This record gives sequence, structure tokens and C-alpha cells, in this order.
Amino acid sequence: MDHLTIYTDGASRGNPGQAAAAWLILRGDEVLESDVLTLGRATNNAAEYSALNAALRRAAKFCTPKETKVEVFSDSNLMISQMTGRYAVRSDDLRPLYEKAKQLASEFASVAYTHVPRENAYVGSCDWLCNNALDLLSLKSAPARNKAPDKIECTPIGIVRSPFDNTDDAPRQGIFTGKPSRITIYEKYRDGLSGLAAGDKVFILCWFDRAERDILKVKPHGHGKGEMRGVFSTRAPVRLNPISLTLVTIISINDLVLTVKGLEALDKTPLLDIKPYYADIDS
Repeated sequence: MDHLTIYTDGASRGNPGQAAAAWLILRGDEVLESDVLTLGRATNNAAEYSALNAALRRAAKFCTPKETKVEVFSDSNLMISQMTGRYAVRSDDLRPLYEKAKQLASEFASVAYTHVPRENAYVGSCDWLCNNALDLLSLKSAPARNKAPDKIECTPIGIVRSPFDNTDDAPRQGIFTGKPSRITIYEKYRDGLSGLAAGDKVFILCWFDRAERDILKVKPHGHGKGEMRGVFSTRAPVRLNPISLTLVTIISINDLVLTVKGLEALDKTPLLDIKPYYADIDS
């Protein structure tokens, strides 16, 4: 005879209010299913019954019901007492859910019901599933913010070590230098280097921390007719957000250090990101 164990929990915020039902189905120590569903507006007791019904319905897919004994554990004293016949079902709202539970249970060889405290680890897991689902539902239903964020934070993933100590030493663009630079990736981002190899072309995104950030018009070098142009139409390093984008070639990779050719960044410039170059979409 097969044996399955079911743990359930239901939650309602408002009682009635937004509700969710969750369950765990086990065979021995093996978790066959852990799932949750949102119910819309419902009472806590209705959510408890909904969890039981969903669990019984799903359990039938993991066994031959007539050859399977099921044990149900829940912290709902009312539901357990009604399913075992100790309490009568007096609520018109709960009666259809109760009758459905009895019908689903009749498909198995037997179903036993046990009340357990909320502190039970498996019931606690179901409780977490319910509350997490309701938290996500609350976020989705929250009105969208029309205001753009005042501040966006970037986290450096490494640092550039280059032969250029100041802007007078650095070339206008990386293509105009043959001097190599070294990029050191911070240890916590080591896994992000997987897949890179010597010879690869990659885009390097840096934060030009020493660039001016209050200039909107410049005279671009090598392009245009020498007239003033907005920085958004140029590659000038002076920008409101001094993010640089440079195509380089990886010469070598030694642990967390990438030696690259074609980078114009100053020494000790923060590195924001590395992205691969794909000839079919980037040229």
C-alpha cells in the first residue's frame, strides 16, 4: 500500500481579504510537490479548505488513489475537526468546500486528518508560501510610480590599472593606443568571468569618476565641422553620467586579471560591466 503525506495552510489578509492556499505532498522524506495558489477574496477558513482540496486533487496524480493511504496535517483546528466529524459544518460558504473535500478524499484508500501547531516546520513552509504569494500580489496591485527615481546606484565590479595617470596622457579613444591595460575583477564577481578567453573582443563600461559632469555642449574631436554640439551626439568623456563604452581585445586572462588592448581609461577607474562583442549585431 502506497502512503502519501500532505501538509496544508491557508491565509487571508482581512478575513475576508486577499487569500492564498499552499500545500506540500510527500512520499516518505521525498517532496513530490510544493505549490501555492491565490484565491482572490476569501476568508481564512475558506483558504484552509481550498488548500486541502488542491492538495488532494494534486496527490491523486502521484499515485493510484485506491491503493494509497493519505495523512493530512494542518494547523486549522476547525477544518480538521469538521473533516473528522467532531464539528458540524454550519457555514453556508464552507459547506461546498467541505463536500468537495469529502468527495476528493473518497477516491483514496483512506485519508486521516491530524491537527498540528503552526510551529510545525512543514506547515511553516506552507505558511511562508502563502504569505510570499500575497506579498507578490500586493506588489503587482500597487499603483505604478509615475516619478522616475531620483537616484540610481551602480556597483563597481572591478578596477582599471592603466598607464594613463591623467587626461593629458590618455588618448581620445582606446583605438588610438597600443598600450595594454589591466582590469582586476573583484573576488565576489569571479564567476562572471566564465566563458571569456584571450582574443575575445568585449565592450568595457567604466565610470569616468574624474570627468566633468556639468557640461552639455562640446566641440568634438575628429568629427563634425568644429561647431559646438550636445554631448549626447558625441563621444566626449564629459557627461552627466560619465559612463564610458570602449571596445577592447582581451590579450590574456590570469585569474581575476584581464589584460586588454585598446582601453583609454585612466588608472584606478572603476569598472561597471563587461559585455561581449558580436560582429553580426554590433557592426
